[in-house]
Amino acid sequence: MTHQMLKISRLSQLALVLCIAMPDAARAQASPLAEKLFRDGKRLMKDGRFAEACSAFEGSERAEHNIATTLSLADCKDKNHQYASAWALFLQADSQTRSDPSKAMLNATAKSRARALERRLSFLTIVVPEKVRIPELVVTCDGAPVDPSAWNRSIPVDGGPHVISDEAPGYEAWSTTVTLEPSGDRLSVELSSLKKLPARFDERRHEDHKVQPLTTKRQVAIAAAAAGLAAAGIGIYFGLDERSLRGQALATCPPSDCSSSAAVDAQAKNDRARGRALYANIGFGIASAAIVTSGVLWLLGAPVSQGTTIAMAPQLGHITGLMIMRRF
Repeated sequence: MTHQMLKISRLSQLALVLCIAMPDAARAQASPLAEKLFRDGKRLMKDGRFAEACSAFEGSERAEHNIATTLSLADCKDKNHQYASAWALFLQADSQTRSDPSKAMLNATAKSRARALERRLSFLTIVVPEKVRIPELVVTCDGAPVDPSAWNRSIPVDGGPHVISDEAPGYEAWSTTVTLEPSGDRLSVELSSLKKLPARFDERRHEDHKVQPLTTKRQVAIAAAAAGLAAAGIGIYFGLDERSLRGQALATCPPSDCSSSAAVDAQAKNDRARGRALYANIGFGIASAAIVTSGVLWLLGAPVSQGTTIAMAPQLGHITGLMIMRRF
């Protein structure tokens, strides 16, 4: 029995060696990037630069999945003392080769290497007491969210430092750093109760993000529009008065029969009509400017959420005018 197990172990080791050292044509990948990174990984592994080699194998696997790359990456992680990562990769290779008879030797290698690594794993337990479990609590390990199903469980992790943190809306974030040995270590870290932020802080933050529909610019725009309407009313009044005076002048001194005294009176009425026309033009000019200004201020004064900007710039060329832009 012992002799048979030794034989299987040797065959498994041989399978991994053949997988890693097989001719390029036998494991050629469709992606040139994946192939180049795989070859770089092999070269770096040979030079003992395991961290760089693992990075190259990871890039190759992202570019194109290949079982040879998975096994090579697992072997690299093992040599780089990242035992939890290596164990997970060997289990992945086991799952992917289990149902393929042509990959039986690779499957045996993955199984045996995974079993051997189980004795060397380090474990981290993130303890989340009930008193800490406030709504919307997010627990992270090295920046990655930890699923609630993994809370209070011993999870295999690579050795080295790990940053554990938790946060929730309305509470002050908390974090701590723990360091595990690469092999055979077990640590637990218990999350502390989060401190609730002061209510005034929450209210101020809410006010900062609240959008005011009637901004100062829009209030000025409304005032400008009102002034424009008043100026337009004045222009209309003087325009009507000017037309009435011209009509009276024509009636006082008709071209067919106009005495000297009637001509003087008609001239006076025409002079007054020209004055009324000037006032009307000024009123209409002010009204136009006020309405245009009101429209621009209304657009520029639109409620702006965080990260939104509004800009105004002249436009020259085929069409000349004013261009207003809103950027999100």
